[in-house]
Amino acid sequence: MELVKLENNQIVVSDSLVNALKEFEKKRVEIEIQEKQLKEELLESMEKYGITNWQTEDGSIKAVYRSASTRTTIDSARLKNELPDVAEEYSKTTNVKSSVSLTIEV
Repeated sequence: MELVKLENNQIVVSDSLVNALKEFEKKRVEIEIQEKQLKEELLESMEKYGITNWQTEDGSIKAVYRSASTRTTIDSARLKNELPDVAEEYSKTTNVKSSVSLTIEV
């Protein structure tokens, strides 16, 4: 069975592919939540004990603590609106490879 095929000039995706993608997305979200919690716990511990660098004995995991700071950025939407000639002069175009973007609700 084909997972993706063309019928009547429209793409048809098999239920098995759709279900697999949904299950993968659900697992990905769960893992990201766990990862975020673990990183937050590590961050809090590094702040609490004044640790700025840490790594596992085998060096497979390294952590560097960076304290909070401020960042200055350019408001490109405002620049394009108020000074379009300047925005155009300093704009650059780059090639972006093709990709597929999926939004999956589980």
